Amino acid sequence: MIGDDSGSSDSTDNSWMLSYLDVLTLLIAFFVLLLAMSEPKTDDDDTPDAVSQTGSAGSDAGATAQTPLDETGGVMPGGIGVLPEYNSLLQGRSGESAPDAEDEGTDDDADERFGDLENSLNSLSLQGVDAEPGREGLTLRISDNLLFASGQAELRYEGMVLISQLTGFLNAFEGEISIEGHTDNIPINTPQFPSNWELSSDRAISVLRYLEYDGIDATRMRAVGYADTRPLQANDTPESRAGNRRVELILREP
Repeated sequence: MIGDDSGSSDSTDNSWMLSYLDVLTLLIAFFVLLLAMSEPKTDDDDTPDAVSQTGSAGSDAGATAQTPLDETGGVMPGGIGVLPEYNSLLQGRSGESAPDAEDEGTDDDADERFGDLENSLNSLSLQGVDAEPGREGLTLRISDNLLFASGQAELRYEGMVLISQLTGFLNAFEGEISIEGHTDNIPINTPQFPSNWELSSDRAISVLRYLEYDGIDATRMRAVGYADTRPLQANDTPESRAGNRRVELILREP
């Protein structure tokens, strides 16, 4: 029909099919060219299983970005901590007596025990965890940004890793553990957290539940929310407010 030169009045003009076939030919040639230019996947492109959870292969930064978790969610043995080696803990004061007036009444045995606990924490070299002995016991103070996103009470991955690194130390401690949440004085009003009371309480509960999941006996723990009622410093600058947003673990002797 394409080459029909018949002058019959009933014949149909099908010359458009020539252009149509040309377009099809060009499309086929285009896809053949794309196929020829593509490179086949090789075994070198596969990511090694050993770095599937720690970053790109051969990257030190990727290896230290996070600690690989096992199937139960805990830190795998031999994993690299999420935080670099740094000691922000107070130096252990084993055997020293406290000369300050506010420490009067604390016996030498308690000071020595607290000093031993501080030395144990020093060996962990955890950045962002401060230890401070007091009348109630040894206080472990953790900044909120290491554990939670702003205005949230769900533990971040980095927070889980940090708490897991404390679990062995807390299991060795025989006394009670009070997990206490604190906020700054900036009000919060969301459907989930109508006030800072709910936020501080939920954060303390989140830490308690993860410690229980990680093997700490729940009968030794309690969760308390203080909102902004116990600031460490005045809430008059962003830096001071950040210092007041924290979670404290109070270790009380049995």
